[in-house]
Amino acid sequence: MVRRDLGWRVGFAFAQRNEYGVLDHDVTLPSGEVVYNPMRVIAGGNGCEVVFTLRRRPGMSDEDFRADADAVAADLTRLKRVLEGRTPA
Repeated sequence: MVRRDLGWRVGFAFAQRNEYGVLDHDVTLPSGEVVYNPMRVIAGGNGCEVVFTLRRRPGMSDEDFRADADAVAADLTRLKRVLEGRTPA
């Protein structure tokens, strides 16, 4: 469980550890809805690229989708800082 800035808690279930860089995961929202999130890590040179696919859920308003996109962008920025050693995990 992780508490989001929005004040609610969500659960995560990641794909099994693998050699392919697949970090797909299901997020269980407070409503019980489970949202599948494709995520990949692609090695390249001295680093890697993280690719996250954000999907708009049925019935989601523009405002909610924007808020979700902003939250994902903040999470990815945080991940980048941690991986680069600029922020403690």
